[in-house]
This record gives sequence, C-alpha cells and structure tokens, in this order.
Amino acid sequence: MERKRLDKKLLSELFIGSPDPDTNKKALETEEVKSMMYAQWKEHADAKSQGPDFTRIFEKVKERTHPEKTEKSANTEFLIREIDFLKNDNKILKKRIRLFVSVAASIVLIISFIASVIMINSGVFETYYSENIAPAGQKSQVILPDGTMVYLNSGSAIRYSSFFNKKNRSINLSGEAYFEVTRNPEMPFIINTRDIEVEVVGTKFNVMAYPDDNYIETVVAEGKVSVTELHNKTNVLLNANQKATYYKDSRLLVFAGSDPKTYICWKDNILIFDNENFAQIIKKLERWYGVTIYVTGRDSLEDRFTMTIKDESLREVLELIGMTTDIEYTINDKDVKIHYN
Repeated sequence: MERKRLDKKLLSELFIGSPDPDTNKKALETEEVKSMMYAQWKEHADAKSQGPDFTRIFEKVKERTHPEKTEKSANTEFLIREIDFLKNDNKILKKRIRLFVSVAASIVLIISFIASVIMINSGVFETYYSENIAPAGQKSQVILPDGTMVYLNSGSAIRYSSFFNKKNRSINLSGEAYFEVTRNPEMPFIINTRDIEVEVVGTKFNVMAYPDDNYIETVVAEGKVSVTELHNKTNVLLNANQKATYYKDSRLLVFAGSDPKTYICWKDNILIFDNENFAQIIKKLERWYGVTIYVTGRDSLEDRFTMTIKDESLREVLELIGMTTDIEYTINDKDVKIHYN
C-alpha cells in the first residue's frame, strides 16, 4: 500500500485554503501526521487535565502563517465538526476528546512550524508592489486602498506594497503629486523620497520631488504635515498655507508662508508661473507638454516671467513669451528648439 506523504503542496492547501473539501482528510492520512498523533496519544494516554481551546489555538496558527485570512477557516470548521461528531456518535470516546484536542493542537503547531519554513523559503508570502505612473505630458488620478486620492503630475510615479493599509500606509514618490489623505490617527500616511520623508495623519498637500530638480517642495493646503530631511534629520511641522523647501546641494530645509493655489492648480489643468526664470519655465513646459526643449543663444537666467496657462498649446505659449523676449523657435513633433537673439 502506498504511503502518503506530507508534501509542500498539501501544506499550502491546508494553511492558505483550498476548494478541495478533502484537503483536511488528506493531511490527517499522511504518515507524518499519523506518527505524530500516535506518539502524542501514547505519551498522554492517561491524561485527565482539561485540554486547550483548540479553536483558538488553530486560529492563532492561521494568523501567523497567513495573516491576511483571520476569519474562521474551513479547516477549523472541519476539525470542530469531527470532534462534535465523535462526541455525539460514541459516548465511550467522550473521555478521550480532551486528549484528542490536546494531541491535535500539538500536531497543528508542529505542522505550522514546518509549513512556515517551507512557505517562507518558497516565496508564498512574497511582498508585491503596485505602481501608478503619469507619463510625460499627461496627468492621472489614483485612489489608494485606504481611500486616499492622489493626483499625479506629468512624469511622476508612486509605488506601494501589498501591506499598504494593513501594516502601514507608506508609499514612494518620484515626481509631483497632490494628496487628499484619508484620516487615520492610528496609521500615519508616509511619503518617501530620496531626500525627505513626509508624514501626515489626514490632510491635503502637494509634494514636488523630481529626481532631476535640485530642490524638493512640500506645500500644505489643509491640516498639518511633518517634513523630515533624511541626511541631517532636520524636521519642520507645516500648517496650512506654509511651504517647506529642501535644497539638495546644501542639504538645507527651510519653510515659509505660501499661497498653495499657485502650487496645486496643476491638478485642475492650470499652470502658473510666478516671477520664474526662463530655465525653470523650460523644465515645466517640457513636463507639461511632454517634449524636449533645446535652448541656444545668450544666457536667459536674468529674464523673469509671470503667466497662467490653461488650454493654450505650446506654440501659443511660446508666442506669448516672444512678445516680451526676442526669441525664435521651431517645433518638430516632440523636439523643440528655442534660440535667444
């Protein structure tokens, strides 16, 4: 007669769950389980003490081996039904029920340890990541599992693990995003960038952290936001209408009062330039329209511009700039050339 073994597949089905109603019986029929049951039964044949709460123990094991399924499982129900059946069907076995429960609990704990080792090594509990990206020239909206609304600006991305809203509310940001965070005092919302960490409980704010910029900005529209730079561990607490700027070169974190509308209106398809130099404008136009702009001619850093862009095309914007600055430009699909005269 062929001996049945307790293999990796059966362990996975037993602790994670399987549509096969015979999974539990198959486990109890394996040589490993039988031998452990016999040894435990023989050792405690005369035991008369009250056995442990098997339901509670089994569910504790399930919580450790598979924390995302804390409801009473089909496996637990199966064992409880088997015990009740033995109680009602054969009065002689009633005296041994406590012993069976104690033995079964010991076996479950032994199997759970083996299963944990096998499943961890085989990647059953591997962490998965979700990523949302707004390509250059486009914007997008994302609703996170906790209900938080995120607006992604052009050329931006967020990334978070499968444990988001279960063990933490931590995300990684590259680029610019506006957040409307669902309030949860027991689980703060944390945004990680290369140089700063932003922590909130529930509020509305904007973070601009493009890798190719030499600064990172955090602007608060509502509530409070904690900003910590990761090198010197400097921290500032921002209230509504305040802005923190981290300068990558000097590693300085400074804050000041600010009108958040200027910084968050991009999510409503409005781009505002407020006394910005031409180099800053070029970088924002590249992201806004998804193009690459090449500038030649004299140094343009001294020129400052203030304007608002809504539905204007790139050509219309360059025409507006040309009204106050002597420039020539050509647009060839995604390549734009601007020459200062």
